[in-house]
Amino acid sequence: MLRQRLIAATALLAVAGCGAGAKRHAAADPRPAQADPPAAASCPRAGTSDVDGGHLRLPAGARPGSTPLIVVLVPGGGGDRSDRLGVGAAATKRGFAVLYPTSEDTFWALNHEQGDADVDAVTGLLDRTLAGGCFDARRVSITGVSNGAGFAARMACALPGRFAAVVPVAAGYRALDPCPRTARASFLDIHGTADTVVPYNGKKPDRAGSVPRYTAAWARRDSCAARPVQSTPRRLVTRVRYRGCDAGLRVERLRLSGTDHGWSGAGPPLPDHPAGLSATRELLRFVATAHR
Repeated sequence: MLRQRLIAATALLAVAGCGAGAKRHAAADPRPAQADPPAAASCPRAGTSDVDGGHLRLPAGARPGSTPLIVVLVPGGGGDRSDRLGVGAAATKRGFAVLYPTSEDTFWALNHEQGDADVDAVTGLLDRTLAGGCFDARRVSITGVSNGAGFAARMACALPGRFAAVVPVAAGYRALDPCPRTARASFLDIHGTADTVVPYNGKKPDRAGSVPRYTAAWARRDSCAARPVQSTPRRLVTRVRYRGCDAGLRVERLRLSGTDHGWSGAGPPLPDHPAGLSATRELLRFVATAHR
């Protein structure tokens, strides 16, 4: 089912250029993160459970007030109960909880013109999840794939200061509204050069949605050095890293030569991934030390 949702969401992106839509709702003011656990803080039972607006996967031995949380946005709105991306099992093994927002819609709205109901719903889900006191509000990260990745970036811009790290995979940035200067977090983009749904260098003629441009804009907000450094950690993988960012923030992008649209390392049939890099492994590497 997840593959079908991914394909359906991909088709929507292709038709919409990552930007069509018409659901309009009033935006709610961003709610502040829960800074300290309440007096009766507790953690849910380990394993996967349904919550209002999503499902939650909790590691064994979760401790109130100190469990890091990763929010994962998957296109299609159904979450990832089968753990096709591989994030759930790998993250909980390392002590992370994973929250999958769900929606009856099949497309996460990427800008105010498309509507703000998704932003309000996921903000509410986060507020309720953090209110129980199990999770460390300083170590909440967000990721997603395809349309979910674009929406993850939108959430990070809509809730400045909420997320420690933002990790979009195969994201479309073209339709996003401008991000406020106050939106600062560690940022890692993972994207294939063979992606024809949301091309790595953006769509012609103006190259809107360019991954290098979007990452550079994030680096400027994080006050990183203007010129990044480049390395090749493995065949067909180029890591571009910005140095000197404020307050220990990090900004990187991983360019995967020959990889097409999807979560790299998720398995066949999507995506074609000659670089062999695991987006799940890179996600966990990046968020392991991220905090606000």
